[in-house]
Amino acid sequence: MVVVALLVLVPILELAVFVQVAQWIGVLEAALLLAALSLLGCWLVKRQGTAVWREGRATVAAGRIPGRAVVDGLLVTVAAVLVLVPGFVTAVCGLALLIPAGRDLVRTLLIRRWTAAARSRRVGSDALPVTSRERSESLQLGRGGAVEPPGEPLG
Repeated sequence: MVVVALLVLVPILELAVFVQVAQWIGVLEAALLLAALSLLGCWLVKRQGTAVWREGRATVAAGRIPGRAVVDGLLVTVAAVLVLVPGFVTAVCGLALLIPAGRDLVRTLLIRRWTAAARSRRVGSDALPVTSRERSESLQLGRGGAVEPPGEPLG
């Protein structure tokens, strides 16, 4: 339902914003600005995507779980899609995800949401431990592995 609403509302919003920007600066200038935003976004996607890839490889090479790099890779992919969709609103959202500070904010929110969802879905003793106390208890009882290695939070 949410996806259908977005597929209907986002184009309407994009058209309204484009018309407003075109009234302020002109149609040709608005189209050129939109093209410039897309080109800037493509350049940033390449740059940030390469940086995230290197970070992930370095993390794996060091023998650690690349949780942050995986989430960053997902966010850069979403940013790439948003930047390539023509429109000012999607371009600005995509560019915000390409800036490390914006990506940090979204990553933190996502990890909090995923952690809360994982905790609410835990049932019985088959659930993986989430907190360090649960992790140490499960390792002592031999119930399973940990969600993340000690000292290495995902976020």
